[in-house]
Amino acid sequence: MSGIVGIFSKKKYKNIFPDLYAGLYAIQHRGQEAMGISLLAHEKLSEIRGEGEIANNISFDNISTLAGNVGLGHVKYRFEEDDKTLLPMPWLFYPKNSNCKNLIAIDGKFLDETSPEEVVNKLNSSIDEIIDFVNNLKGVYSILVVSEHRMIAIRDTYGIKNLCVGKKDDSFIVASESCVIESIDGEISHELRPGEIYIVDDEGEESYFAKEKSNAPCIFEFVYTARPDSSINGVSVYDARIKMGEILYKEHPVDVDIVVGSPDSGLISAVGFSRASNIKYERAIVRNRYINRTFILPTDSMRKKGIKIKLNPIKHLIEGKRIVLVDDSIVRGNTIKRVIEILRESGAKEVHIRIASPQVIKEEEFTFDVPDKDHLISNNRSVEEVRDMIGADSLGFISLEGLREACGNKTYYENCFDGYNPLERK
Repeated sequence: MSGIVGIFSKKKYKNIFPDLYAGLYAIQHRGQEAMGISLLAHEKLSEIRGEGEIANNISFDNISTLAGNVGLGHVKYRFEEDDKTLLPMPWLFYPKNSNCKNLIAIDGKFLDETSPEEVVNKLNSSIDEIIDFVNNLKGVYSILVVSEHRMIAIRDTYGIKNLCVGKKDDSFIVASESCVIESIDGEISHELRPGEIYIVDDEGEESYFAKEKSNAPCIFEFVYTARPDSSINGVSVYDARIKMGEILYKEHPVDVDIVVGSPDSGLISAVGFSRASNIKYERAIVRNRYINRTFILPTDSMRKKGIKIKLNPIKHLIEGKRIVLVDDSIVRGNTIKRVIEILRESGAKEVHIRIASPQVIKEEEFTFDVPDKDHLISNNRSVEEVRDMIGADSLGFISLEGLREACGNKTYYENCFDGYNPLERK
């Protein structure tokens, strides 16, 4: 789960940096451990890469050095086993038998020993060779490669990773989420099909297709990862989260005084739960906006420290109340346990938990970093056992069938819930 953005302008003297910069900010939520922006113009490369968020690396001191009519941006979500010595993408390579600079950014993983440099070399071949390469490239990935002459975008043949295309004036934009394109006043053209090879150059744009093995975007994008103003597989993330809350109430009704959403990814489902139940919704927990997502911090001790200062209650809304707290998921259980403690310390009479995803019972290595199953609170435990561990008065998870319904009853990658997995790596 990283975020990538690519922009190609036909105007050789246009500086796309402002749009690339703004677009990358729009997917900062997809990775906060490292970032990179690289641009090309007239054989000159300008770039900034560094640890941490975009704001930590780009300032008035260096912003004037970034210019180009083509470029890539990348925000990094680091998996636990990743080589921490590697600089964040984009990376620069010279294809074989060429002096032309190529930049590459990848979100995802390959299942074989394919390297980014090999990808760049293969994509500087004939279209038939590129199609053959993609047909045989096993993995879960989205790829962007740009030179001064063209931009190539590829979505994996299983359709697990997302890529969408848009336009703004003379610029062509490709990004991990549709919200990127809209955030820079672009117009969304289409989502890439699984195995689609989208190429734009000075002559225009064209798509070619490798063999589609499935069309199964990761369903956890709807639950947690994606911004609510994005759409995936033709489905609004916002609408899906509202429906998750409505279905949650239908599957697990509860008699309480108020509905509270866990900031931020549980808030929209909480609204859906409130609408379906006619129970008053209160925004009774405030999130410190300067603390990032605890789930994707790299160590357990860092996550626990983050939880303690991340969420703060509005006590007069909570005291003496029976509360149902709606959250997006429970992975390790640290966050939800602490939130329940916060609510009880604030005087809550009862705390009931409703989760807008099924129990996470399997590790995940391709779309986001779910730890070894032994560290998953729901692994080999019943709902009642999990309820007891986190200290809730009651606990209910949406069913996998209910989650599918909320997301349009389409095909999705559901590995962490032990659902559909087109990779069939059992």
